[in-house]
Amino acid sequence: MNPFINSMAILAVAACAAFSAPAAASHPKVDLASCAKPVYPADARAAQHDGTVKLAFLVGADGKLADSKVESSSGHPALDDAAHQALKLCKFRPASAKGKPVESWARVAYVWKL
Repeated sequence: MNPFINSMAILAVAACAAFSAPAAASHPKVDLASCAKPVYPADARAAQHDGTVKLAFLVGADGKLADSKVESSSGHPALDDAAHQALKLCKFRPASAKGKPVESWARVAYVWKL
């Protein structure tokens, strides 16, 4: 049996509201269907590490991921790094203000569980 199937990495959109662009009429969105399932890092699996990584991410006006940072670590750098890599594979819709796309921050949580 594939060991990657027996564990889960769940992408949870946690309060996906913009938090540094108060003028935004809408918030940036993650297209969850576009996100590839993250790969549980082998070293973290072997050590039986799990936890939740909370990331803040900046979506540019062009809809591309411009930046991301860990707001709350899982306590395991390999899981935090894997969450960053997984987020890079998603597609985004930018926030808008007055009908025009704008750059804006949002949050997401990756829950790693064996």
